[in-house]
Amino acid sequence: MRHGLIGLLMAIAAVMPAFGSTVIVDLGSASSFALLGGTISNTGVSHITGDVGATTTITDSGPWIVTGTVYPAGHPIAMTAYGDFETAYNTSLGLGNTQPVLSSLGLTQTFIGNNVYTFTSDISTTTGTALTFDAQYNPNEVFIVQIDGAFTVNGVLTFDLINGARAKNIFWIVKDAATISVGISPPQIFDGSILAGTSFTMSAASGGSGVLAGTINGCVFAETANTLAGQTTVNGCVGGGLPGGGPGGGSVPEPGSSGLVSLGCVLGILAWRRIRVSL
Repeated sequence: MRHGLIGLLMAIAAVMPAFGSTVIVDLGSASSFALLGGTISNTGVSHITGDVGATTTITDSGPWIVTGTVYPAGHPIAMTAYGDFETAYNTSLGLGNTQPVLSSLGLTQTFIGNNVYTFTSDISTTTGTALTFDAQYNPNEVFIVQIDGAFTVNGVLTFDLINGARAKNIFWIVKDAATISVGISPPQIFDGSILAGTSFTMSAASGGSGVLAGTINGCVFAETANTLAGQTTVNGCVGGGLPGGGPGGGSVPEPGSSGLVSLGCVLGILAWRRIRVSL
């Protein structure tokens, strides 16, 4: 009886999903912002989902379309959010890696949820780089990618969000400057929030600032300058949470709570029957 019961309990444990996540990024009040920086500059007809704030200056010659509030530079709400961003950035940058340290980004790279990945040098991508984010059927799993240097996207990245992965749970923690330098077709769709230690720049697409340069399914925070040099869609920390934000980013949903309760009941009944038979 004992061996049979132990085997059944092990089977139950194997099928039950892990709840919660030990890897988190707490943005605090910054989570309502799509753009934060020392300065903010926009030169295209950009679409911003969320609030916008800066510590010193905000320049918009697009004009942009903002669903949230554009706070005047130095506004107390923006300053508090900026402080929360810096806290989240420094905390995330100080986390120890949970996967082997990487020195470069290959043409294909898979990230598993609830992990911290660390790149020890500048990263510059080329066209054809394919990234996969696997949440292991838990849509709450967080991905932290630390880059100990600058991060430059020189060619289109493709994102595949699988097994419940969501863009809002992907965080790119860049020690120096982050740049999406495109001018290519189709426009770049970038999944995840970018927290940069110095500046962020989205370059203009080929054809000028009036052409869509790219879409960021996340928020963009930079300690110094945050520049949209071309038309950019920034979906914000919440708007970037849609599953499959990038090309081919379909996901397999995690079972709902009612389904998990039903599964637990069925397994409980099976265990009770096994015990009765054994007795």
